[in-house]
Amino acid sequence: MVFPFGYYGMCLKFDNIRFLKGKRNRCFGIIVNGYTIRERNIKGFTKNGGWEIKGMDATSSFFSTSVVREKDGVFQHWRFMNTPISSFWIIPKQLNVHPQDSEKLLYIHGVEKCEKNLKLALEKTKGVDKLGKEEQRKEIKTAAHDMRTVAESLFKLIMCFHQEKYQYKVSNYDDLMLHNLTGPLKKTIYKQDFEQNRIDEIPRLANDLSHDSGNPVDFRNLGTLYTDITFFVSDFKSRIMRKGHEVTVIHSDKPSPHDFVKANYRRFCFIDEINENVHKTNGKISFKIKTQIGTFVNLFGKNGEEVLCCDGYIRNTKEAGIDILKVWDRNEVIALLDKMYQKVIAICDANGYDTEAYSLGISFEARLKKEGTPSHLFTEKEIEELMRNADDNNFNKLVIDEDGYAHIIQNPKQGFLYPVSQETWDAGNMYVGKNSNLSDLHDSYVLCMHLWLAYLETGQYMYDDYYVSDNGLDKIIEKVKKYYSNGRV
Repeated sequence: MVFPFGYYGMCLKFDNIRFLKGKRNRCFGIIVNGYTIRERNIKGFTKNGGWEIKGMDATSSFFSTSVVREKDGVFQHWRFMNTPISSFWIIPKQLNVHPQDSEKLLYIHGVEKCEKNLKLALEKTKGVDKLGKEEQRKEIKTAAHDMRTVAESLFKLIMCFHQEKYQYKVSNYDDLMLHNLTGPLKKTIYKQDFEQNRIDEIPRLANDLSHDSGNPVDFRNLGTLYTDITFFVSDFKSRIMRKGHEVTVIHSDKPSPHDFVKANYRRFCFIDEINENVHKTNGKISFKIKTQIGTFVNLFGKNGEEVLCCDGYIRNTKEAGIDILKVWDRNEVIALLDKMYQKVIAICDANGYDTEAYSLGISFEARLKKEGTPSHLFTEKEIEELMRNADDNNFNKLVIDEDGYAHIIQNPKQGFLYPVSQETWDAGNMYVGKNSNLSDLHDSYVLCMHLWLAYLETGQYMYDDYYVSDNGLDKIIEKVKKYYSNGRV
């Protein structure tokens, strides 16, 4: 009665299988990536061996096609997985992962893969401004093509995630191209004007940059394409995490502040916020406040950077005679960034713009720079003590400060305010604490030492989330010590 068929099976034409491991080398899950299986291939497989197809359903599920076949009175039900994204994963039972959480984890895996590939595409353009025009065009074309591929993968993920809203029949999943995806997105998911403008902008820029359109290549267009896709990556991440906790948000009829901020940000004066929060005048690191307006990303710095100056105004570094503000204390930076952001909100609110339903169209970021020589070199023993005394109920991040001391902080978002930081240890996973076996200790120490050398060499903030081999660690430490002028370490 419950199982009317003789056999039940699932068929997947798989591309690869990835075994995911936790940091203590335990298997966390098995991700399966498949290829599209076209209808004619499904029929061919099903009929093989003299079977007769009795029923076929390709519309009830976005991910799969169901087939019932019969031979000699025996009925079988087959489910053919029909999507090239990370279709499903197998999670060990003892992890007690709730089905809804496992769905979120699978989508997070997919969107993070898109985010990684997007960054790799952008990295291909490093140094391209030093090439000739023809070589520049080739590199930009390659990067834009890769970004277009990322956009297609991302929008397919979003389509799958919102399949109940889409009600969109997909006969051949791999035939879906970027132009097939943007229409349903605008109709069902992204209905705000600024969202739809970005969706329209992605295929237009991708086509202009990746094809021989005859239009001149503009670095700024590649930056805009990157930022547009990044916007939907971030938005999709937040939608994944909110699933199951949805609330109804009522938007006002006030306009978006984007255009207002873009037209007026140079008139905003933050001198009161500077005087209130910035007091220290020297140190071993300094911060400048970089400003990003709208979707523009300046890939090569040819047009300068928008930065906060000592007079409280935002100016471009290409302007003559400007005095860029230096902040010498990370706590002062945190307070200043918050006050600046609040001031922009107050200005927009006073002018009748909706700052709750829309983003401001402006962001502020502190950029760290090495200013002096550290006095201490962290040790593995010191990191061990920090990890042992850390609270596993919190999220914890290992950082190295400008004097060479290790710390564990509980606000991972502030990791960029330290010269070196590594991946966050999630709460409850026993990476740290009195009951932990501190399996990450040595790997964390080795990674931090590599990053510390890179910081000393470049004077810039360093982060990584992949552990490295300790082969040659002695030589790394030897190079590090050469940067210490007093020779005590």
